[in-house]
Amino acid sequence: MKIPFLFGIHCHQPAENFYNVVDWAINESYAPFIEVALKNKKFKFSAHYSGWLLEYIRNHREDVFNNLKKISDEGRVEFFAGGFYEPILSAIPSDDRKGQVKMLIDYIDNYFGQKPAGLWLTERVWDPAVIPDMAEIGIKNIIVDDYHLIAAGFPQESLTGYFTTEQDGCLVNIFPIDMGLRYLTPFKPQEEVIKHILEAKNRNVKLISCFDDGEKFGVWPNTYDWVYTKGWLKNFIKAIMAEKEIEFMHYEEAVKKVKPSGHVYLPITSYEEMGQWSLFADKAEKFEEIKEYLKSSPFNHDIEQFLKGSVWKNFLVKYPESNRLHKRTVDLSIRGRKYKNNSEFKDLLYRSQCNDSLWHGVFGGLYLPNLRNNAWAPLIQAEAMYEKLENIKLPIIEQPADIDRNGYDEVYTRGTEFNCLFETRDFGQLTAIELKDKNFNLLNAISRKKEAYHAKLLKNIKPRQENKAEETASIHDMEYSITPEEAGRIIYDWYNKNCFVDHFMDKFILETYEKCSFREFSDFTNQPADSVEVNDNNILFKRNGGIYINNEKINTQVEKSYTINNNAIDFNIKAKASKKIECDYSCEFNFHFADVSQITINNKEFIGNGSIKGKKFEIYDKYLNKKIAITVEKEIEFIYFTLYTVSQSEIGIDLTEQGITVAFGMPFSKEMNIKGTLSIG
Repeated sequence: MKIPFLFGIHCHQPAENFYNVVDWAINESYAPFIEVALKNKKFKFSAHYSGWLLEYIRNHREDVFNNLKKISDEGRVEFFAGGFYEPILSAIPSDDRKGQVKMLIDYIDNYFGQKPAGLWLTERVWDPAVIPDMAEIGIKNIIVDDYHLIAAGFPQESLTGYFTTEQDGCLVNIFPIDMGLRYLTPFKPQEEVIKHILEAKNRNVKLISCFDDGEKFGVWPNTYDWVYTKGWLKNFIKAIMAEKEIEFMHYEEAVKKVKPSGHVYLPITSYEEMGQWSLFADKAEKFEEIKEYLKSSPFNHDIEQFLKGSVWKNFLVKYPESNRLHKRTVDLSIRGRKYKNNSEFKDLLYRSQCNDSLWHGVFGGLYLPNLRNNAWAPLIQAEAMYEKLENIKLPIIEQPADIDRNGYDEVYTRGTEFNCLFETRDFGQLTAIELKDKNFNLLNAISRKKEAYHAKLLKNIKPRQENKAEETASIHDMEYSITPEEAGRIIYDWYNKNCFVDHFMDKFILETYEKCSFREFSDFTNQPADSVEVNDNNILFKRNGGIYINNEKINTQVEKSYTINNNAIDFNIKAKASKKIECDYSCEFNFHFADVSQITINNKEFIGNGSIKGKKFEIYDKYLNKKIAITVEKEIEFIYFTLYTVSQSEIGIDLTEQGITVAFGMPFSKEMNIKGTLSIG
């Protein structure tokens, strides 16, 4: 009897990703894969395309879409469903996860005449909470990694096929992806893939599954030449079809022919690498050390089962910017539940739930500003639409509420020009300015965070070289270096890069500010407000804290008052210490721009960093056609610099301009009273 080989590809592009990037992915991967599949009439495979990508292909590459339809009409491609805009299903409300998956099922049914019974689980983030919702809308088969079962205590040799699981009596089939095949395909010669499958058959494996990123077939570094020019995919298909003991098969067909290998209950987890990526950086480094130590110990074969990282949702703790965006979508989904029969509102909400901007590993787009912008844009649109549907009279400052679900209240303001979000967790700091006419969050910057791979990169500093490896390697196996410039940009912020961040510091100097090497004396930078009051168009935050000098705490009270106008925020910052001291005070702002090359500072070309003395600091952004100005009553010193991050991605090392830090500073002895305006127009 032949062993069923269940082969599938998962293809995804974030909604409104750069069109040139999407076109490149189509040309390098999706289109040539479909062309090869079309020519091999006995090749059966499964496929998941996220909804936005399918719609993009239909609108921009009709030839590719029609070729995929031909294969579907021939009964050779089995479509898998998923959230239309590729959310992490367990991270969105129940009605949204059902709605997103049903939206893609209906789309596939409409254009291809199939009603998918299989589910591609985004980033294989498993949570049993999704089972009843998926079962309700007709999902029967769900893809996970073999790691999911190993983490549940199953020995590798027991993974002989697919399994069943249930939640609240709702039954689904679980298909584990064979990790060996995931790392062999398409990086090794087809003979090694066949050998792996036949060895599994000899161990009485009933079926074997390989379902992985379609981008591995052309988009990943060096893969296009290997997969298409040198013919790996074509030769792979022919070799499998010529093999007498292996046959391509669809998942739904396999369920009819093969009985399950057992019943399982899986822990909340994802693929193994995701568990490590979601750890805090120092813990991820320690994880790697322990793993390497165990590899040379008698417990080498027990590593996968007993050494586990964190869960996907820890990204929402690791990255406050991620949590803020995620909780805003959750909050709007709950508030706007009664308007989800409005297709436009629902579509905007769903778009904002795309997973890519919420996390970071080798993949994940948290450090890619365009992907964060593309999540904020539909959220801002949906929020504006909610205001109209609710007949909210603008402007209005809403009463404090825990929007972030972190135990601390936020204050959300709604205006005709922009909406704002103020935090109590970070004392009276402004974390969002949502421009309604541009659908752009002006504060969508990100702090410079330590990543586990930085330590290894800093040991491998050299001029950039292209990977000239003759044999294609998996992204997970690649070694990267950084240039001296990138190494100099690895700087860590110990606080969140918001607006109206208070510092009582040793010296207000550009160099130490940019390197975050100044000495902070106070507890006002990253500690919560004691109280917040909302009256009419005014918000008042208070904190009784301290300035710590020479091992002494000087009791200090700071009040921050904001008055919200149509296109401006008037601010008044007061501080009073219990005794005279010598330090500098600084108020910090962090702005995000789509392209910093298009901004000017006080009508002069932006040069990366600098200082200005005056009463007004003005940024003009040509892209937004907006002027952002900070105005104070007395002449003061302003400094500014570009906020860079150094991060790893599937294409290498990215040095990314995340925004602009602007700060003003002055000497502080005992009392101060600063009045000013942040205007946008």
